[in-house]
Amino acid sequence: MNEKYYKPSERFSVTGLILMIVCTALAGMAISFVYLKLNSVCPVVYLCILMAALYGAAMGGVAYFFIKTFKLRSPKMVIVSLCIALLFTTFFKWALYDHFDRQDQYDYISEDLTDSLNETNQQFASMGVDIDLNEPVFDVLDDFMSELTKSFGGDASQATKISDTFKSKEMIDSLKSACKEFSSLPGTDYKKYINSSDSEEGGASGLGSSLLGGGTGASMVGGLASDFVGGDEGMEYYAEYYLERHPDASLWETLGMAALLGKDEDAVEESINKLGELNIREYLLEYHGEEMLDYMGYKNRASVLNLMTHPGKLITDIKDINAEGRWSYSSSHSYSSSSKADKEPVHGFILWLVWIGELLVINAPAFLIAIPMCQRPFIESDNDWAIRHNTQFKFGAVNAQALKSSMEANPMSLFNNQALITAGGRTNYFTVTLFHSRSYMENYVLVDNTTYDARRKTYNHKNFINYMAVTPEFVGTLFTIFGLNPPVGCHPDPLYTPGGFSTSYVPQGTSITEQNKAAEAASYAQQRQQPMQQPMQQPLQPAQPVQPAPTLTSPYAPPQQQAQPVQSAQPPQQGSSLLGGSLFGGGQPAPTIVPQPARNIDADSIFGEQQIIQKPKEGEGQGGINLLTGKPKDEDKPLVADSSGTSGFMDGLDTSNLDLDNFDFK
Repeated sequence: MNEKYYKPSERFSVTGLILMIVCTALAGMAISFVYLKLNSVCPVVYLCILMAALYGAAMGGVAYFFIKTFKLRSPKMVIVSLCIALLFTTFFKWALYDHFDRQDQYDYISEDLTDSLNETNQQFASMGVDIDLNEPVFDVLDDFMSELTKSFGGDASQATKISDTFKSKEMIDSLKSACKEFSSLPGTDYKKYINSSDSEEGGASGLGSSLLGGGTGASMVGGLASDFVGGDEGMEYYAEYYLERHPDASLWETLGMAALLGKDEDAVEESINKLGELNIREYLLEYHGEEMLDYMGYKNRASVLNLMTHPGKLITDIKDINAEGRWSYSSSHSYSSSSKADKEPVHGFILWLVWIGELLVINAPAFLIAIPMCQRPFIESDNDWAIRHNTQFKFGAVNAQALKSSMEANPMSLFNNQALITAGGRTNYFTVTLFHSRSYMENYVLVDNTTYDARRKTYNHKNFINYMAVTPEFVGTLFTIFGLNPPVGCHPDPLYTPGGFSTSYVPQGTSITEQNKAAEAASYAQQRQQPMQQPMQQPLQPAQPVQPAPTLTSPYAPPQQQAQPVQSAQPPQQGSSLLGGSLFGGGQPAPTIVPQPARNIDADSIFGEQQIIQKPKEGEGQGGINLLTGKPKDEDKPLVADSSGTSGFMDGLDTSNLDLDNFDFK
């Protein structure tokens, strides 16, 4: 990684990672209950998508808390831990969904069975038979036989007890024998035993009679089984349906006898005993629920733990749900398949895509919230995360790649671009976010590029500089440009502060000319406040003979020669900004030139008493030219004051014609 960017230290706490996994998974499990319940009744697809995103965001928030609290600054370990938590949550959510689906099917078949029993009870009542179907099965059958005997004028107390018949050893042995025989036959032989023409008593009743050894009770059991599945046609339908899912099923299973009496001989004997303890609904749905519901094409109730500990069962259920579907859609709404029977449920490949999309919508926010936290700069000297500054520093539109390359070479190049005090409207700009230590001695910046999409009327944000290290001088310059007080120790670079010659920053409402004048005035006032005499910073060169200082009116005054000219500060050439040059165009620096503090010069070395000798021109006398009169002198001698004391000579110069009271000595 580029050394100019922050690099995580990969330090982490094992305890913190474990707690993050456990708590994130527990939070996901708790939210799953609410999410699945709301999702099952929400009719708007967009709300379902929003709930999925919020579901993932909540888990990401939990992970964010533990990353920040335990200072987990290893992105790799955080990603692995978060994946574990999300996978466990997803597995739990699917098990919970399957549990709810099985419960819904159980409730549906339970209501359907209850309705069927109520209809049967009404039929009995119409025939004058008064029985309670909530009693144990044997009691119901015994009551039915008593009422039936009574209706024919017989003695009800002498009616045949079906319970005694079923509980007899002969009946139990007969049922075991039938189970053994039919379990060895293929299910494809079911038509021989369902077709009424092939049995003496006809149809399902005939089947029950043949299995149970004949008799009125056997016929009654066969009739109840026939009524439950819809007669001969119903039994034939379920036999075919069962063979489609279980092509290798035995005849005993195909005919539904395993759902009524059990799969093996031991189960048959135990089922006989349960008939004396459970009513019809309890017997079919509770005791033989697994076999009976499977035969009817439904899943029996199963706990979430049971499904999670049997992943094969869970996967099979998911495949079955996908093959059949559970909901249908119309436009932007989703509907329950039970409430919209005319709509074909979504299933197959499309439903797989929906589930994959849901998985992405849930997990993506979790990663987007949690991972950036562990990538955030950590200040080792503070033993804490870097502080994010609240101010958003915005600059004018720029080529993102060019700015990145420029700032990698020199972060201060950022300030060659126009700063925006307020960035609004339909414009493009980029934003600098500062992360800093408590002392501002360690600093990093994030830079985001914001572009306006006129067609969609939206703003697009894209980060292209992640945690680039910058100096305190950079921070001081950034704060100064935006009118903030620089932090202690963050001195702005004089080349980049407002008014400096290389910055293109101009406060809003201020023209370039006004800015230049203000900078010049401030610099000049600063120089005036300095003491007149200070120790020389550099030793002066040995005094050189200089030409006599001319008067203001001398037409023959030669150019003034100075012993050591004061060099004025020339600004370095300013590089072209990323906007194609600074505000002053052409890539040239602003016209403002910041004067450098004047060096103190010993006036005596220039204006003190010394001989000033002027060489004569050709053709003139050896005395040279009198600087005051402009006429030739007779001899070469130093200028001195006359003895009258009224000539106006001072330090060897004639000042008699100068108005000293109004002379500007500045």
